[in-house]
Amino acid sequence: MRDTYAATLAARSFRTFMAIAARFDLELKQYDAVNAFVNAELDEEIFMRMAPRYRESGKIYQLNKALYGLRRSPLLWQKELTSTLIKLGFKAVPHEPCCMLKSGVMLFFYVDDIVVAYKKSRQLEANLILNQLRAKYNISRGEDLEWFLGMRIIRDRSNKMIWLSQATYIDKIAKLADTQQADDTPMSREELLPYEGTATYKKQHQYQRKVGSIMYAAVSTRPDVAFAVSRLARFLSNPGPEHHKAADKVLCYLKRHHAYALRLGGGDDFSVSTDASFADNTLDRKSSQVYVMTLFRGTIGWQANKQDTVTTSTTEAELLALAQGVKEGKYVLRLLLELDIRFQTPTLHVYCDNQQTLGLLEKDAPRLRTKLRHVDIHNHWVRQEVQNGDVQVHYMPTKDMIANGLTKALNRQEHHIFLKQIRVDDIGERLAPQQKDMENPDIEELLSLNDMPDNI
Repeated sequence: MRDTYAATLAARSFRTFMAIAARFDLELKQYDAVNAFVNAELDEEIFMRMAPRYRESGKIYQLNKALYGLRRSPLLWQKELTSTLIKLGFKAVPHEPCCMLKSGVMLFFYVDDIVVAYKKSRQLEANLILNQLRAKYNISRGEDLEWFLGMRIIRDRSNKMIWLSQATYIDKIAKLADTQQADDTPMSREELLPYEGTATYKKQHQYQRKVGSIMYAAVSTRPDVAFAVSRLARFLSNPGPEHHKAADKVLCYLKRHHAYALRLGGGDDFSVSTDASFADNTLDRKSSQVYVMTLFRGTIGWQANKQDTVTTSTTEAELLALAQGVKEGKYVLRLLLELDIRFQTPTLHVYCDNQQTLGLLEKDAPRLRTKLRHVDIHNHWVRQEVQNGDVQVHYMPTKDMIANGLTKALNRQEHHIFLKQIRVDDIGERLAPQQKDMENPDIEELLSLNDMPDNI
């Protein structure tokens, strides 16, 4: 079977690019490659029959170009575009295949949506590149980047900040809720337990639509619901009434606070915060782990998930969380270096709120007493990174730890503090005068799966 996988721009990479654009006040222009797939040559023979009214007896047709609907078309178009860009002098970014660089101009794309970022001083180079692309492809007229994959981009260039908002998307998915609640927090502190009955297919499908819709917001611009969706996702195969109620609570929270947006920019640093909640799952006693990455004081990456294995102490759980955060942070740091973003020191700064875990990483610390081989391996690997000088781990009190808010359900006051830490702002005043539902070309495509009839 031939390869059909085509890389798509990672959400974290997009946020990273937006943080860079905010910090360095880059121009952001968006273009659309019209009928992109038909520009790609096929690399195999494909024959087809025409629709009945266009058929000729005894004849079939051979395709010369990729068409929309062919499984390999996205891959062929990606190869076509990247090949053209390389011929124009662009260099690939190994850690993000949907981004390329040339002479201070950064170009990234998601299928046929193309964004070009550059400083004003590089305007001539950017114009030349676009003219060269237009000589080969039908490229739309460039406009300021305002929408991308259902996200609205709002800029404050005087203060070098960008907000990413999904208010329009949230207003759409809020209709999936069966009940209407006025909630200030996305999740209650009561633990969700497995449903003892058996969910009907319809209820299962409805729940999956709800959670899937919430998840897109949670992984794109709304880290404030990341913990909630990580809990909801555990019950996709057999949801009960309490799970539907919990999903509706998140949807209603998002609806009430649809004007919350992720703020990027406003600083100069890059760091990772990690945390763990030891044995917080009462069913299997596995621990939860989280990490949060901030670049130029904006949150560009986060994850809240359950650890794969049971640990026997808080220290072991914290070590696994720390190792995950270090791995993810080093990946992004390499991406930044490929984008020629350099800091005063190449050291990755990681924050943790567990003193015993930090002690294990010091040169003369005693050996970790554990019979869990994989935990010991993570411990030695992180120690190696610290002793090599590639990573520096710092202590941060729990009350100041940004990652702590992703380990548990929060009360109203705690959640308000967490929003400030995670840099999620209420931008209702900025949003309201310009809110235009249908000017976003991606929103209906993103919602197509949510609009499926229940009997499918």
